[in-house]
Amino acid sequence: MQNIELFLKEVLKTRVAVLGVGSDLRGDDGVGPYLSEKLALLNNDSFLSINGDLVPENFTQDLRKFQPKNVIIIDAAFMEKMAGEVEIITINEVTGVSFSSHSMPLSVLGKYLSKEIGSNVFILGIQAERVDFGSDISEKVKEAADNIYEAIKKEIS
Repeated sequence: MQNIELFLKEVLKTRVAVLGVGSDLRGDDGVGPYLSEKLALLNNDSFLSINGDLVPENFTQDLRKFQPKNVIIIDAAFMEKMAGEVEIITINEVTGVSFSSHSMPLSVLGKYLSKEIGSNVFILGIQAERVDFGSDISEKVKEAADNIYEAIKKEIS
């Protein structure tokens, strides 16, 4: 988490948008919406958090209007790590990582945002433990999300 906190500290010095992705009906796949909704309580002139749910591409107009320097997409990931481990992945590194299911691949969305808005786009992947339909977010993944929330809150408050 140390490197994640350093990354957040640096990125949050700029105008930042967070886009949570996933389904809260599928266990850890709901970590993106869970964290983005929690972070939305911190929205201000230089920080915007949006729950993109399963259709993050529907919120590109909101991002364009906000004009962030950096966009952080938060999603459950399958990175062959321990549940709850967090990794920052650039759009160019996405090929070796599998993300939760949604209509548009995050690599395509990220490249689109980078080109159309001029933002740097990062994916904050949280290793999922379970994505069974009807299950809740696992404790390890929820703890990781809550730690990220606290790190962001500390930097923008």
